[in-house]
Amino acid sequence: MAEHRRCGRAVVPIASGDGFSLEQVTIRAQAESWSDPETPVGHQLTLVRRGVFRARVGGHTLLADPTIAYIGGPAQEQSIAHRVGAEDTCTALVMSESFVVELTQGVPVHPSVLVTGDLAVAHRLLSARARRCTDSFELAEMTIRLVGRLLATPAPVQQATRRATTATAQRTLVDAARELLTGDPSTLGLREIAQRLGCSPYHLSRIFRRQTGMTLTGYRNRIRVHIALDAIEAGNTDLADLAADLGFADHAHLTRTVRGECGHTPQALRRLLAAPN
Repeated sequence: MAEHRRCGRAVVPIASGDGFSLEQVTIRAQAESWSDPETPVGHQLTLVRRGVFRARVGGHTLLADPTIAYIGGPAQEQSIAHRVGAEDTCTALVMSESFVVELTQGVPVHPSVLVTGDLAVAHRLLSARARRCTDSFELAEMTIRLVGRLLATPAPVQQATRRATTATAQRTLVDAARELLTGDPSTLGLREIAQRLGCSPYHLSRIFRRQTGMTLTGYRNRIRVHIALDAIEAGNTDLADLAADLGFADHAHLTRTVRGECGHTPQALRRLLAAPN
């Protein structure tokens, strides 16, 4: 397939169907500044496979990582800010207005959505199968099912506080914690994260749950599961070493956590992701 490069960004088409197209986007930032605003042709749903970066979508600013996808409309400008030297890989699903309207029945779309372990598996299966799928009907059904499930799982709306400055400070703190955990989910402890961010562990734990709807432990586990999925999909068969690398107590702990997030054991996921047809 043709590959187009622009400002450190590589876009590789995966597949297209009736009202949608799939692309793999890889970005290696050359500066920390925001990219020039772009307006997608249609609605664009961006799922992060690896990395963490900031995104502005139609007036909303958010931190995107493997646990948070985002969507913007055709009239909404989008720009991103990546970490210099880091390589971020995403799947971009561009959809027509009619495609989205038929899915949502006119219900407003939340700009960010949660990507749980089972949705991460569905995303990977769609990407793999779309590359070799010759049945346009099947491809459309797989895409509709994934998008429908994602749009039904909006990220929690951040709770309002009495002072806007307080809300902004809390969001900044939580985003900083997410960046630290995304970069190193295996060795960083709660106290060390709090020390780096200049707050108490109790305050960080309380604010994190208030802002995200999940505990720091739950977020850390979800990040580790996403990394484990990458390794399993790439053919890693040594689950004991993988468990140790990701900071799990043992192989059984990894298996329990992956099964809880994805609904499948690592062994079952290996078979599932290795057989996309």
